[in-house]
Amino acid sequence: MSSDAEMIMAEAVSIDASSAVRRGDCIPLWSRVLELNPKAVVLQIEAASHVEPWLKVIEVWRSRIDAATVQPAVLVQLTTGDIASFGPELMVRALDSGVDDLVIAKHDSPELMLRLVQAVRFRAMTQHLQATNRQLAHLSCTDDLTGLLNMRSFKPQLASANQHCRDGRYAMAVVMMDIDFFKQVNDRNNHMVGSDVLRAVGHLLREWNSGDLAQSFSRAARYGGDEFVFCFSAESVGDAFDAVDALRELIAGQAFLTHGRVVHVTASFGISWSPARLHIDSGRMLEGADAMLYRSKAGGRNCVSAIDLGNPVDFNHVGRTNLIDWNAGRDDDRISRVDQSEIFKKVG
Repeated sequence: MSSDAEMIMAEAVSIDASSAVRRGDCIPLWSRVLELNPKAVVLQIEAASHVEPWLKVIEVWRSRIDAATVQPAVLVQLTTGDIASFGPELMVRALDSGVDDLVIAKHDSPELMLRLVQAVRFRAMTQHLQATNRQLAHLSCTDDLTGLLNMRSFKPQLASANQHCRDGRYAMAVVMMDIDFFKQVNDRNNHMVGSDVLRAVGHLLREWNSGDLAQSFSRAARYGGDEFVFCFSAESVGDAFDAVDALRELIAGQAFLTHGRVVHVTASFGISWSPARLHIDSGRMLEGADAMLYRSKAGGRNCVSAIDLGNPVDFNHVGRTNLIDWNAGRDDDRISRVDQSEIFKKVG
């Protein structure tokens, strides 16, 4: 026997499973065995009537445990009789319940040892494959630089959130964000500094995204370059504005230390807010947020502009600030409430 096989056998735990069935303590015994963190568990069963109770225990345990958790191999050892005496469907039932193998063998049988070693190795390979697949899935939906979602994974999540908004579960805000004069960060320093700043801003956005400001849901992605997009639930356009303005202040007050330099940046934001039960598609919400982002840029940058999509909106003109009546007596410098009739009047 190889040293690897000897180690597996040494770390395996055998259970007198039939005695546990007679005592009625299968579940407590199983819990105590799992605390030992064994590589494998051998259930020694001597009677056909004792098999099913253990298969139910294993089935429930496998269904409840996190798939990412390292799990021991489980082998059912029938110590008496032959396969016919236990019924032709036993192997199928055992494998379906989460048992790795079933064997009729005495305690010192070479076949038992070989089957046990093979079960442990197969489970280890399976868990490694699952971990690799999870990592690949994460990489395929994540922006490598910032750790945020990429647009391929963000769009279906935005569509799902928007559908919940249509169904009346919550009102939602979609936000477009752009770092102000980011080209100058690269030109005055270098692209490594610029990448570090983007990475740090992404970290701030992730922290904000998981904090108290994000209510029922929140999603954030790198849109491209120095642009970001995110959505979250907000009861009103004012609530959305206040939450995003807090993020704006957080970024503006941050000193980014990178490559021996201190870099300060600001960001501009555009919000499109939709009340619950409003039937508007995700593309229009992104379009509205983008229009408001351009309004923030035209308004001097380092500011937030928002629009309530519950009111009539002409997206062809709402982003063109020269067509908007800036009335200092209202709160248009904070929240845009664009009246479609006024826009048509201004453009003829």
